[in-house]
Amino acid sequence: MLVVVPVLLMLGSVYLHTVAAGLVSRAAFLDEQVAAAAAKAERLEVRVAELSSAERVRPLAEEKLGMRDPRGADLEVYGSEGEDGEKSGGEAEGEKPR
Repeated sequence: MLVVVPVLLMLGSVYLHTVAAGLVSRAAFLDEQVAAAAAKAERLEVRVAELSSAERVRPLAEEKLGMRDPRGADLEVYGSEGEDGEKSGGEAEGEKPR
């Protein structure tokens, strides 16, 4: 009995160290994956910014969709009443204030 307990404790200790070493290597692998994913996300953000820039979108909109920049005659300025005759941001008649 005196020999069995120390042997079991030693085997348990070896097992726990093996499991801990496996977890450390798994954590390192996951850290590498997180770093790679962060780098890819940064590259994708740069790509989105490039693809959505006005210098790229305007010529495509003109060429493929026939769009054009508005000129002075195309613009109309509204006063306190909007296009539909309602005051912008105000309450309609009979409604409770927000």
